Amino acid sequence: MIGSGDPTPYDFYLLGLLGVIALIFVAGAISGTSWAPGVALGLRRGGTIVAICALAAVMLLTPTRSGSVGAGRMITVFPAFVLAMIVFAVWSWRAGRI
Repeated sequence: MIGSGDPTPYDFYLLGLLGVIALIFVAGAISGTSWAPGVALGLRRGGTIVAICALAAVMLLTPTRSGSVGAGRMITVFPAFVLAMIVFAVWSWRAGRI
């Protein structure tokens, strides 16, 4: 995180990616019924797989033992991931797939 001295170059890119995925999921939850079923299903599943793989990759590529970086990730990266998964669940529920 900024100012910690531990290199975490991918955290900000991960936040951006999770934000884009969450926005796509929100758009799908709002207007997803007008989308083609295959497109909606592909975006839901693909976005979820990309979010999980990106989070795992960042955690594996830049592990840390620093408490400040771990705390920074707990208040930035993990809530963004949880938000994306909640919006995924809302969209899936609205589509009748849960």
